[in-house]
Amino acid sequence: MYNNKKVFAVIMAGGKGTRIGATDKPKVMFEVLGKPIIAYAIDPLLKLKEEGKIDRIITVVGFLGNQIVDYLGDKSEYVWQEEQLGTAHAVHQAEKLIGSEEGITLITNGDHALYSVATYQKMLDEFISKNLTLGFAIVETAEKFENYGRVVRDSDGKIRRVAEPPEITEEEARITERSTNIYVVDNKWLFETLPRVKQNALKKEYYINSIVQMAIDQGETVDVVKIEDVEEATGINTIEDRDETERILGSRTS
Repeated sequence: MYNNKKVFAVIMAGGKGTRIGATDKPKVMFEVLGKPIIAYAIDPLLKLKEEGKIDRIITVVGFLGNQIVDYLGDKSEYVWQEEQLGTAHAVHQAEKLIGSEEGITLITNGDHALYSVATYQKMLDEFISKNLTLGFAIVETAEKFENYGRVVRDSDGKIRRVAEPPEITEEEARITERSTNIYVVDNKWLFETLPRVKQNALKKEYYINSIVQMAIDQGETVDVVKIEDVEEATGINTIEDRDETERILGSRTS
């Protein structure tokens, strides 16, 4: 419980990992400094659960998902994404476990090894203090994460949308507020909204970032949560990303 609200963490870990060359194991089971990526991803959530701030951790598994289940064991509950139809589809699989619950859902990525307890704590704090329906994490950078969405604001500073590459203008590409694709959301609103996420015309998948625009269009209270440490937002999609993550982790432990 957090501020008398139940908190559920959903880890998206169902993807295959084509760009990293996954064939005999899912991407999140690739190792970074001798441990699977998923070990780093779940660790801050486990710490918050030990502190009583997260009630349940649910991992969405798909491609060779038994390897993840075997590795994590009772650290998590599991739901299966039998077809990999995108991140919104992945989160929707958790409906059978928590869809009818009141509370807050923290949605995060199984292929990020650097998110901290402090970041997740900040997301929950700001969700409560600002009485949000949806908060999403951003980093401010002009150089990194060119493939991340840009937060487009109007002249009053109000969030109008998140522009996603490659469908952004040159002006939008220069925006320094970049979405990291982790969210803190009112649970009831989330599972009422997920069935209405539209399929991406190009990729034929359902993406979780769609819920930002849907919340804005509905007049819900939406805001960003800034991650102070830009490096935390480093995801692992390629071998080069893994090497960069190893460099960052190595510099922090040396």
